[in-house]
Amino acid sequence: MQVQKLKALLVGILFFVLQGCEENSFLNSHWKEPMGEQGPPPSHFSQLEKSLEPQSCGTCHKPQFEAWQNSLHSQTISPGVLWQLPGLGHEESQKCFRCHSPLAETKQYLSIEEGWKHTYPEEWNSYLPQGSHGLICASCHVRNQQRFGPPSLNGTIGTEKNLPHGGYTTALEFESSLFCKNCHESSESGKKINGKRMMETYSEWKESDFAKQGIQCQNCHMPDRKHEWKGIHDLEMVKQGLSFSFQVKEEGNYILIRGSFTSEKIGHKFPSYAVPKVYVRFVLENGNRKEMLLREEVIGRFVDIFLEKEIYDNRLSPGETFSMEERIEKKDIDKDVWVRMEVDVDPGEMYVRMFRHNLENRTSLKLSEKSIPILKQALAEKERSYYRLFTSKQRAPGSLPR
Repeated sequence: MQVQKLKALLVGILFFVLQGCEENSFLNSHWKEPMGEQGPPPSHFSQLEKSLEPQSCGTCHKPQFEAWQNSLHSQTISPGVLWQLPGLGHEESQKCFRCHSPLAETKQYLSIEEGWKHTYPEEWNSYLPQGSHGLICASCHVRNQQRFGPPSLNGTIGTEKNLPHGGYTTALEFESSLFCKNCHESSESGKKINGKRMMETYSEWKESDFAKQGIQCQNCHMPDRKHEWKGIHDLEMVKQGLSFSFQVKEEGNYILIRGSFTSEKIGHKFPSYAVPKVYVRFVLENGNRKEMLLREEVIGRFVDIFLEKEIYDNRLSPGETFSMEERIEKKDIDKDVWVRMEVDVDPGEMYVRMFRHNLENRTSLKLSEKSIPILKQALAEKERSYYRLFTSKQRAPGSLPR
């Protein structure tokens, strides 16, 4: 009972203190750019304790490592990033690495792989050998060889001394949406299209009832502290956040088709960012399995691939409902006709457009020979991420089997 009371107290402190003050000294230090080198590990550490490789962390933190290994956080340096690096060059790439590979060591290793840098301190090999990159455990949990994390589940607060690698320092911020803001919210000075930054997920959450109720990003994306960070790419995760409705009924001489879904458990705009798109369709299907598209609408923030113009933004805010309606005359309906509602998700729609354009114009854009096969791989990965989220079928009123 005392542990439960303590956890409730911590949540209260977390919400009212952290969210009430955007300037957080711990997070300002934790995510300070440029991030410093870790430095040599303490000499009394064992070889396992010294290592910052995720596989080493997984020796003791097996569930977290296995979840991370299957998450998109483990794939932040993917073909979708790598093909762009030759064209971006060293300086511009650092802006990407800030979130995709934040440690000083992993940034340097990537720069070496691209031929921009040639050396690195030999001592790095003692804790993070060359070849490591991306968003690894240490990206969030280690600074200057000191381990950081949330309060333990038994309610203990403070530095845990009697633990491996010198223990860890607890920070409430690990359970706050502010922790995620660094990489999931563009800076105030960042590029704006139609008055909006490319990423405003934290701000969208902050204006929602979720924030008012103290529901943090971690509550949905890291339930029970699982290091999965599921989102738009995960069918079940998305479906849990929405409620669907589909009706086909007679109305005079017409058949009225109505479909809708409500963003009930999503604490930011759906879909987030300008990349994903959601497609909603009504389809007529007769007994011979011939189909006719009645109507299709796209939900998302549609931005051109040069990031200069916003064509539309009809994303759903938390609690908002999307509705679509269509009428067809009864006399136009054959026997044995069904009406189907489909909802599809394309998590990488904008990237697909962008990658296809670059491939089709590879010569005029002077893409390097190194980039082209990586770009093809990136495009294939994004195309494979498309999935059917919801479908429902009803017989048209008055329509009977042949």
